[in-house]
Amino acid sequence: MLPILAMLLAAPAQAATEGPWMWGVGGTLGTIVYPGRFPLSVPAAYSELEGTVRGDVILGLHGVMYLNGDHRLGSHLDAGVANGFSSVSWTLEYERIFLRDSGVHLFGGGGLGFGSYKLTDDTVGTLRTPTYELRAQVGALYKQKVTAEELIIFAKLPINGNPTFTGLDGEKVDAEGGGNWLHFGLQATVYYGDFVSKKGKKKGKNKNNKKSSGGGGTRSL
Repeated sequence: MLPILAMLLAAPAQAATEGPWMWGVGGTLGTIVYPGRFPLSVPAAYSELEGTVRGDVILGLHGVMYLNGDHRLGSHLDAGVANGFSSVSWTLEYERIFLRDSGVHLFGGGGLGFGSYKLTDDTVGTLRTPTYELRAQVGALYKQKVTAEELIIFAKLPINGNPTFTGLDGEKVDAEGGGNWLHFGLQATVYYGDFVSKKGKKKGKNKNNKKSSGGGGTRSL
């Protein structure tokens, strides 16, 4: 664990001087798969808001920076929307690559961040809660030279901060609780970046050097 932490702390300086092993930035599209009706629970005083979210869409940005062939850092900036529901969250993540074969990477990891969730019903009012985000995910990436496609399965446990409730009269008060926002989902990303590893670039340079030096020399007997 300590070697990994030391690597993560040294990553910004290393990337600034040598450049990342690989990197990519792209747009994301996702949805909540479980629970089918979101959120799982809310305080009893606002029970009319429980399980009201269906058919949500998560849009966002996702960036990754490979430290080497086995470790990478990433960040998600997501916005979720549905009828009567909206959310925004940001997380910083670490992931371990478990398999690399023929341009396919299998990986898993987790991260921490911040978020905000809002439920609104015209007959009840609006429940808002800022959150601390805990995220875990596993996924697969298929890379080309400058593009890559990725699909992940994720789990998020938002921990409520200081929730508020705004009634139909417009009065905003501290809520009796924020509810249970645990959810699982799917998220796809299409990246643009540099997905030729440093190792691959060095091999390419060595081949070019051999070709350029192979034709101009004299043969000794």
